[in-house]
Amino acid sequence: MNKLVNVISLLILVPTLLFSVYIGLDIPIDSLGITGQEIPNKERVFLCAAFICFLLHFFRSLKRWTALYIVSQKAQFKFSYKLATKRKYRIITYTFIEILFLLILAYAFYTLTNTSIAMTCMLIISALDSLFFVFVGFNRFKVIVTSKAVFIADREVISLYLKGLRKVSIHQQSIYFDYIKDIQLFFPLNCFEEKDVSSFLSTIDKLTDNNKVYFSNTNKYFKRK
Repeated sequence: MNKLVNVISLLILVPTLLFSVYIGLDIPIDSLGITGQEIPNKERVFLCAAFICFLLHFFRSLKRWTALYIVSQKAQFKFSYKLATKRKYRIITYTFIEILFLLILAYAFYTLTNTSIAMTCMLIISALDSLFFVFVGFNRFKVIVTSKAVFIADREVISLYLKGLRKVSIHQQSIYFDYIKDIQLFFPLNCFEEKDVSSFLSTIDKLTDNNKVYFSNTNKYFKRK
């Protein structure tokens, strides 16, 4: 969801930023016979763009915080693994790049035109939310296993159900879950400390039917008895 939100946000923010450039620099628009400052309904354009981006970032934030709350309920899970340290620091790096980008955009909108105040506020709020999320979640990011699913909570929220599972494999630093009807889901192997990979695969083996679920290319970490 995080990647999807970022892509859609960029598709909205880039044209809106160009729109604010026309307004802020009062660039003539020859085809319409007006200048940037004379464009009608400027505030509505910024308000609509900010509202759409706000909804996208709000639902992403809601999903993140909900996932963080769920993985904190230890009593509900069969097994729980803390996210690998390297993965945590990668999350911090990516999140701070995202926050910096949001703040730069907020400054650009604010500098170019006062009519973009809604967009400026939305970007600042989103940046602060991401900062607070990383600060609170750093020691809470986890991979959890229930009797029905694998749940990963960090910057991305990933759910992989055990029902319908047919194969578990490791390939190019990812763990793949293959299901019936040719459905394939995966998540990064570096979510785990290396010492926890064997335990995780063993847990999946115990929770699934040995006659239906096949393990492939996992011998480095786990071998079925």
